[in-house]
Amino acid sequence: MALLIEQSPETAADVTAAVVDTYTARRERVQEIPLADLVAGSVSADLSTVTAVVAGDMRVVEIVAEDYDDLERLAPATWTLAGRGWDVIVLVPCNRVGDAHASLRAAPCRLQPWWLDEHGVWFGALETP
Repeated sequence: MALLIEQSPETAADVTAAVVDTYTARRERVQEIPLADLVAGSVSADLSTVTAVVAGDMRVVEIVAEDYDDLERLAPATWTLAGRGWDVIVLVPCNRVGDAHASLRAAPCRLQPWWLDEHGVWFGALETP
């Protein structure tokens, strides 16, 4: 059985908002910032278009990947953040989970697929690349 999920240009913003809402509902302090700001000076890849959701008290960074992102460029950022004591989760479109496993193999992160339907944003189970 095949699953076709069409994504709109707003998907990263929708996913980011859903993650922020989840932490906010738990009364966690959360901030949305460019991933490049978190790893400035440590990673040479251009990460200025990649969004991260940071839950500082929990020491969790959730990186929101979009359908067109080169997932391999996220690997150095996961190593940098993990080396600083952060738990890293890379949120990937469900149609890119296979690519994420290949691109982030052995990286210090967990993967979580996401998708949209008429009811909103959904998240799959956490996976280890």
